Amino acid sequence: MRNIFIAVSLILQLAVLLYMAGYREMIIMTGKTVFLRTMPVDPRDPFRGDYVSLNYEISLVSRKDVKGLYSDEKGGKFYVRLKKEDNGLYSFDGCSAEMPAKDSVFIKGRNVDWWGWGNKSRILHLKYGIEKYFVQQKRGLEIERKAGWMNEIHIPLEMEVSLGSDGTAVARGYRWSPLGIGLQVIESPVRTGWQDGTVQNPALAKDSKIRKSPKIRITLQNVSGKPLAIVNLPDFRSFAIETSEPSMKEWKFTGTPVAPVLPANENVIVLKPDEKSTFDFDFAEPRWFVEGKNGPEEIGTATNQWSDMFRFIYAPPAAEECKSLDRRDIIWHGKLQSRRFSSGRMD
Repeated sequence: MRNIFIAVSLILQLAVLLYMAGYREMIIMTGKTVFLRTMPVDPRDPFRGDYVSLNYEISLVSRKDVKGLYSDEKGGKFYVRLKKEDNGLYSFDGCSAEMPAKDSVFIKGRNVDWWGWGNKSRILHLKYGIEKYFVQQKRGLEIERKAGWMNEIHIPLEMEVSLGSDGTAVARGYRWSPLGIGLQVIESPVRTGWQDGTVQNPALAKDSKIRKSPKIRITLQNVSGKPLAIVNLPDFRSFAIETSEPSMKEWKFTGTPVAPVLPANENVIVLKPDEKSTFDFDFAEPRWFVEGKNGPEEIGTATNQWSDMFRFIYAPPAAEECKSLDRRDIIWHGKLQSRRFSSGRMD
């Protein structure tokens, strides 16, 4: 009797595995194919080489963007609607705990424990079952090196994903973004406190002569094999700053221009293959002040040097806004995120 029970258990386990494998193959053959952009992520295991660890732009969802009622329980289902961008990639278009209409494009994820700095009240961390992409042995590290570590140019992986009718995702391939982005701190502020934000030297913190906020250099590089153009609108309007995951609050940059500006030919920068263009941003300047307790302040004064983090976003005008430009045919469109940084460190 015991042998029969063991045999039945093994048969059931095998049947489940075969069903799962068959279902995945069915999704690949019949599902909707989309490309999703990954975000910068450093490898956690230096000896790994047979798969790539991935994080997606849609992995972190602000709770304010979730529609309707939902549960906070670990493993809870969420559905993220996707919209197609100018560059063929799909991006976030809303989130809810209810399955969207069948005629919409959406992906199913599950809420997981947040490993960050206590900001679960602000951010949902979703996993879609496509966070590990298996490759030939020893190819994983090669891909992650190309994607860029620390101060290097980050070249986003754009994952080819098949979506089932219920939002189940299966990773089936990848391509590289033609445009890479790098972030470098070229002038660091004087640190006046510890990781908990406690000011150890109040006199130093109030000294107007010392640097309290970083000076950042953003590099955009054409990593394709043909000419590519970027657009730098006046007053750096093609660049924006977003509050990143660890931060306990959404920071508002008070100097952000609000009046729209149409691109002109002089705003277009043509990059040859492998050519770079750099842009420097000094957060000691009022253009980059945030709304602090006492009004507009430098990020080094208003924010926590360690836990409040940000990302640069390069987002040129949409294709429709560039239709009158001479080099509109080679302008890169989309949204490119940098690594995280704060007034005291960089990830």
